Amino acid sequence: MPRRTFEQQAAHSDLNYWGFWKGLQFAADGASPINTLAQIMSGRADNPGHRVLCLDMKPKAWEINARVFSLPGDLIAALGARYCLPCKIDGHPYKPHELAPLLGVSVRAYRDRLERGRIKYREMLYGGFRSQKSVLDS
Repeated sequence: MPRRTFEQQAAHSDLNYWGFWKGLQFAADGASPINTLAQIMSGRADNPGHRVLCLDMKPKAWEINARVFSLPGDLIAALGARYCLPCKIDGHPYKPHELAPLLGVSVRAYRDRLERGRIKYREMLYGGFRSQKSVLDS
C-alpha cells in the first residue's frame, strides 16, 4: 500500500482535528450520538431546546472550518459524515455503506465526494499539485 504524502497526512490531520471540534458542537446542539448524521442532514435534534455547555472551537478549528465550508455543499456533507460523527455504540466508525444512504447517494458517489473534498482541502493548504491516489481510510 502506498504511503501517504506529507500533504495528505497534514490534510487528514487537520480534518480529524476539525471533526473532533465540530462533533462537540453537534453534541452541544443536542444531536443524538446514535443517528447524528440523519439529524444534522434533516436539521433537527432529539432535544432542540436542550444545550450542553461546550467550549467553543479552538482558533485552528475555526480556520479549518472556514476552508471546509468554502467547498461545494456535497463535499462538505461527505467530509462532515466522515470526520465529524462520533463512533457507533460498538466503538467502531461508520462505514461508507452506512453513510452513503444518509447522504442520498451511492457508496461510489460518497467515496468520490470524500476524495474530492480531501483533494480540494489539500489544494487550499498547499496550492495546486499533482495529486496522488489517496490512501486515507474511508
